[in-house]
Amino acid sequence: MLVTRTPHGLYLPAAGLHLDARTAPGTVFVSHAHSDHCTAAERILCTPETAALHEARRGAREAVRLPYGESLGIGEARVTLTPAGHALGSAMIVSESAEGRAAYTGDFKLRANPFSPPAEIPRVDELVMECTFGEPRYRFPPDEELIARLYAFVDAAFAEGAVPVVLAYALGKGQEALWHLVRAGYDVAVHGAIANLCDLHVALGHPFPGPGSWSRYRRAELQVPNARRVLLTTPNTRKAPMVQKLPAKRTCLLTGWALHPGAWNIYKDLDLVLPLSDHADFDELVRTATESGARKVYTVHGLHKFAEHLRSLGIDAEHLADHPQTDELAPTTEPDEGQLGLAL
Repeated sequence: MLVTRTPHGLYLPAAGLHLDARTAPGTVFVSHAHSDHCTAAERILCTPETAALHEARRGAREAVRLPYGESLGIGEARVTLTPAGHALGSAMIVSESAEGRAAYTGDFKLRANPFSPPAEIPRVDELVMECTFGEPRYRFPPDEELIARLYAFVDAAFAEGAVPVVLAYALGKGQEALWHLVRAGYDVAVHGAIANLCDLHVALGHPFPGPGSWSRYRRAELQVPNARRVLLTTPNTRKAPMVQKLPAKRTCLLTGWALHPGAWNIYKDLDLVLPLSDHADFDELVRTATESGARKVYTVHGLHKFAEHLRSLGIDAEHLADHPQTDELAPTTEPDEGQLGLAL
């Protein structure tokens, strides 16, 4: 195997790199800075953007900053990072050694992301890929359609004199939602956890172009009649006073789990749940496994059923591991939808 497992999780032996390990000796490749992929390791390898985001979330440490497309000799391998399309700085890693080429996708999507170059499907001998939405029910509508439905939701709330509340994770989806909202001309009040990371996006050269504007949430601004401001906040505030004490509100959650058959019951207190996801859907997952040309595909972060489906297509596939972070997160952290599932 070009990719193995250790007590710390997935490992590239030729490069001597642990993959998205919560803690490990030596160097950990961090695919992106969602809290469920961050690490306590003393040394990390990642893109410059992920290094900055990781430092903001987990504190400073030694970081090997490798931009997309540049290769680095490490151990007995050369590694290259390519865009994953999941969030700012998210990357797949490709390791090439005398034994062959291996890649680990981390979380990814092939659809467009305003903060990432298009994701690239690696051509490799062994592929380790996430399969969060690895069931046929998870075929997402085009993003353009979902964004149009988000705009219609906001307009309908304004027409009723209500505050449209949009729930999105603090890193990644929060910035994507804000980018689309201000681009369409809406003014947005942003929860501090999202705003802090928006500030960092701007500092890293990724602004939020208007004609709309955004500012940090101030309670008084949303208490006036016909405020005509969108409140962009995190899912864990949906039952908090900042949302519940609004004089009139309509609430929308952005999550790929909207397509789960139990979503209507789990999210019954919400007005709209849109499957706007920062993960690959079922068809993108199948396409990635197929176009990689890998002689062996290992799946992680999802159900074993996806590996079974790949085998039915003639692909040698094996479910290698569940989500790498199974510990309970601290209350102040914000996981991404791949870890949360329906537990909102």
